[in-house]
Amino acid sequence: MSTLTRREFLAGSAALAARPARRPNILFLMVDEMRWDAMGCAGHPVVKTPNLDRLARQGVRFHACYTVSPVCSPARASLFTGRYAHVHGVIANGVPAHPGEIFLPSILKHYGYHTAISGKLHFRPIQFDFGFDRFWSFAAEGPTPELGYQAYLRKKYGSPNKWPIVPGTCPWPDDPLGRDVGLFKYPKEDFETEWITDRAIEYLRSRRGQGQPWFLFVSYLKPHSPSVEPQPYFSMYDPDSIPVPKLPPNAREMRARQTGQARRHYVDDERMVRVLSALYYGAITHVDEQIGRLLGELEKLGMADDTLILFTADHGNMLGDRGRWFKGVQYEGSVRVPLIWRGPRGASENTGRVIEKVVENTDIMPSILDAVGIPVPEGVQGRSFLRLARGQDPNWKNRCYSQLRSGMVVDGSWKLIDNSLDGSGPFELHNLAEDPKEERDLSQDPRQRERIAEYRRLLAAWRAQRPGPIKVPGMSLPSYALISEEERRRAIQEAPDNRPRPSRRR
Repeated sequence: MSTLTRREFLAGSAALAARPARRPNILFLMVDEMRWDAMGCAGHPVVKTPNLDRLARQGVRFHACYTVSPVCSPARASLFTGRYAHVHGVIANGVPAHPGEIFLPSILKHYGYHTAISGKLHFRPIQFDFGFDRFWSFAAEGPTPELGYQAYLRKKYGSPNKWPIVPGTCPWPDDPLGRDVGLFKYPKEDFETEWITDRAIEYLRSRRGQGQPWFLFVSYLKPHSPSVEPQPYFSMYDPDSIPVPKLPPNAREMRARQTGQARRHYVDDERMVRVLSALYYGAITHVDEQIGRLLGELEKLGMADDTLILFTADHGNMLGDRGRWFKGVQYEGSVRVPLIWRGPRGASENTGRVIEKVVENTDIMPSILDAVGIPVPEGVQGRSFLRLARGQDPNWKNRCYSQLRSGMVVDGSWKLIDNSLDGSGPFELHNLAEDPKEERDLSQDPRQRERIAEYRRLLAAWRAQRPGPIKVPGMSLPSYALISEEERRRAIQEAPDNRPRPSRRR
């Protein structure tokens, strides 16, 4: 029979003493494909986000948060594991994690939380609950798809389509990108954004008076495509009055070279940029209003003071920068995301400050655990930013990495992009402080050779990291972590065409 050493006994006693009498609730708000700068509090001149702005004033906003893999499933898996995509294995949409990978909801559940999701998850295999006790899915995923949004629309309207539109409201029905536009056919109360909020409020009301802390993941699809919204959001922003980037002179040639679905990721029509951007901002304001509903409900239920609230996105959208649309690249529009954090009442980080230091979305999971008094498991690669948020971490790493079809390291205001999967380049170097739009590539500047060499070494060392799966004391592996490598390989073979692959030299 093993006995505790004095050091282990003292460490355990300190952990018990530091544990709060009751852990705070956690409201995790997430959107899909939202840029870091598309909020009033981030200085956007047009889009209205009064509820997010207020949340930022009450808590703390991170000015330079990056996703570590700019596409849905890899970004979300990194966020929920605190580990990088090449480590947890979700390297593309439709690809499951490696066997043994454990996600945040399961850890919270192990430590006594009741857990729920309303909205988009986007993990595979789709039949698992991934640690959620209650599961209202935006898509047909999870153990209760009959409670999801698709089932809701089918039951109420007989519609198999999540985005039915009013005929004639799409100006470009034959264009692979422009065909996304349309006015939602049914009342706004039946739109996905409101449905997700309704289910979340239903859950909050069910937890009133319960002694058990809860974790609620409210995950909106918007402002992700398609560009379908109900009124008044469909017409909220005038396309002719919003700022848009100037398309590159060769935008038409760039798009013409693309085939199939790849053409959706390029745009060469300024009018299309304006219309799609106006609908993008309308979708954000719609989400912001629904977040206002949720925050108001927390107040009514008397839960606001005991709840940690955070808001972020999985990745951004280029919105016409460089003639690109959507995500998947390492430029700021695609890889930089909003992050707002508000601790429970009295938390010392609730000062309204803006953190300029670089953080990654892998840092969110350990920060949540740190904030609620749960030990961060060994093998988590992210780092808690809680002390940084409180102004107590002068030696913060101030660096992030990212990988999809290309790799990236951001070091303060410098960014190196490796347009390959293996370190072979070609490379781009940008000084974000002097060139925030990334218009001047400094990779051929002889004065930057040492800097580029150092960043290449950092990126290579990062890509070589392969820590084993995390282990939580006393916790059995959840069912989704027990899939075999054979099942995983089969899923990879069936994954969408956007899975990472070596890029061609330009």
